[in-house]
Amino acid sequence: MEIIILLVALLDGCSSRALAAIHNSAYASNQEFESLSPSSNCDVAALGEALCDKRIEVVEEKLKGVATLVSQNKQLCEFQIKALRESGEQQKQICEHRIKEANQQISNAQKSAKTRTNEHQIGAAVSGKLSALYPGSRYYVSTEKFNWYVARKFCISNGMQLASFESKAESEALTPVLVKAGGFFWLSGTDLGSEGKFYWDNGTGKDVKDFTNWRAKQPDNYQGKEHCIHEQPGYGWNDIPCENQEKFLCEINDS
Repeated sequence: MEIIILLVALLDGCSSRALAAIHNSAYASNQEFESLSPSSNCDVAALGEALCDKRIEVVEEKLKGVATLVSQNKQLCEFQIKALRESGEQQKQICEHRIKEANQQISNAQKSAKTRTNEHQIGAAVSGKLSALYPGSRYYVSTEKFNWYVARKFCISNGMQLASFESKAESEALTPVLVKAGGFFWLSGTDLGSEGKFYWDNGTGKDVKDFTNWRAKQPDNYQGKEHCIHEQPGYGWNDIPCENQEKFLCEINDS
């Protein structure tokens, strides 16, 4: 800058005094510029810092809004999941209830069908003489006397079986009725084909072991001829020859 001023001064024919004045003026201007530059730089830096702070504040506000939105969405999702679980549990309970009802209806229908089938099979001669003496079963107390084989055939031909006393409760329920009727009664128990091992010949083939009501010292298979069980009401069971003529008890299971 100073060289340019000097050249201009020489070309214009300026005096040395003028040249000195010009030089001093230029020097002062340069000093003023230099003194102003740091302040201007600081103002720009401060402005940039303020702008950055403002942007940070904006970003932070946006982040707060996003966090709030995420929290609200989380709560909404948790509520919806809870509602779905509760709805699912209710649907499960409804389904289980309906299945239970359906199974009950099926069971009732099967029992009804079985009862109708039994009624159809029971002979007309005995259908009006059946007595519900124990839950789940009905019985025919005979007045006729047959041997065990014919008694068994009579029961089967009329849609029943020779009776089986498979529990103490059943035995105690039937005993007073048989005492009143008088006589001895064939049951379905026998050891035919399995000497000494009695079973119920009523279609189930169950062993006579869960409940027994033998009289003292029975069964004894006296003379090797006793293979069928009869009930002596009030006294218990005895094995006697199957060919003996006795009353009998038929049973039909309605359960």
